[in-house]
Formats: sequence, C-alpha cells, structure tokens
Amino acid sequence: MMKNINKIIFLSLLITPHLGISQEKEVPSLLQGVTLKNSETKKSPIPIETMFGNEKINYLSIVNFRLGENSRFGYFGVMTLSIPYQNNDGFNELVFSNAITYRLNNKLFVTSGLQYHFLKGIVPYSGIQFLSANPKWLFVISPSIAFLPNTSFQSVGIIEYKPKLSKKLRLYTRFQGVYNLNLENGLHERSLVYLRTGITLKRTSLGFGFNLDFYGLSKTKHQNLGIFIHRLF
Repeated sequence: MMKNINKIIFLSLLITPHLGISQEKEVPSLLQGVTLKNSETKKSPIPIETMFGNEKINYLSIVNFRLGENSRFGYFGVMTLSIPYQNNDGFNELVFSNAITYRLNNKLFVTSGLQYHFLKGIVPYSGIQFLSANPKWLFVISPSIAFLPNTSFQSVGIIEYKPKLSKKLRLYTRFQGVYNLNLENGLHERSLVYLRTGITLKRTSLGFGFNLDFYGLSKTKHQNLGIFIHRLF
C-alpha cells in the first residue's frame, strides 16, 4: 500500500511544475477562469483532488490555460490515477490527456490532442467541449473521437452545484460521468459515474465521494466509497 501511495505523491510532483497560481478571490469553476467585461480571462484555478476510498485511491488534476493573452488557442490537460490497495484487486489505472483547444466563443471549444492510456498506449483524439460556469454552477459536456488503437467515441459530462451556505462556507457537489463506446464493433468499453458532496472553505473542499466504474462488454462493476479532499491552486 505504501508503494502505491508513493506513486501518487511522485506523479503529483511531476505535474505540479506545470501549474500556475490563480490570483482571483472568487473562484467560479474548476475548469474556467473569470470572464471579464472586456472578454479577457483571468488564469483558471488548478484543481487537484484525492479520494481515499474503501477499495482504492483516486487522484485527479486539471490544467487549463490560454496560449497567449488574446489567443483563441489554449492547453487542456487532465490526469487521472486509480490505485487499488491490493495489487491483485485490479490495475493501476493512469490516464493522462493533453489537448490543444481552439475557442469558437466563450462557451464552445474545439479540442485535439494525445492521451496516454494505461492499456491502450498513445491515443490521438479530437472533439468539442461546451462549458458554462459561474460561482454557483458548472456545466461541461465534451464528446470526442479516438482514432487508435481502434475508433471509439467518448462523452464526458460534469455538473457542479456550489451555493453559499454562509459568508465563508459553500456546499460542494459534483456529478461526473463518462461513457466510452467502440465504434468498430458497437460494444461498451468503459463508463463511470462519480459523485462528490462536501463543504468548501476558501479553496479547499472536503467531503464524501462515491465512484461507480464499469469495464468491458460485460460492464463489470467496481465501487469505491470514501473521503475526498479537493484543492484549487
């Protein structure tokens, strides 16, 4: 177990040098910065989340920024890691997606990039991303097509609801879903539903998480229930 925890710490250190520190006082979402009246955008906050579940540890980090102050191009990177406490209970799942984004308007983006997948290797993909965010709500849907090692369709959806409870506290809730379909044979490859609920103080959220993962044609189900900590840098 200690070896697996050390892997998470090591991978966190690998991605940390790429993170910028956001200076805005009010954080509207985990993916998008504050849109100002002149259409400029402050730096996006950088979310890092770790959940310690009853079966495994789950890790998430997201990097999102523009390639130049007035550029329509940007970079979007997502790293997910899932490590079972007992190695014979499943794979160490590492997925690292890197994409160049092109902004069509304030809510719609075209994405294209490469993903490292722990089973598939290097996977080129392209898609679109719709994103709407404010301090209380976040809504994201991102369908894409992967071209190797087979042609597959994947759709990612995220909804966050974060109302104020007091001057300093917010409720933090998140629904996250993924569905992946092999287009060559029409069979299910991977899907998941992740739920989070907790309390946010400044830039740190703490609460309970539930992960439900489905694998392969038979949709083999794995559950993980635990405590998460989510921090915006």
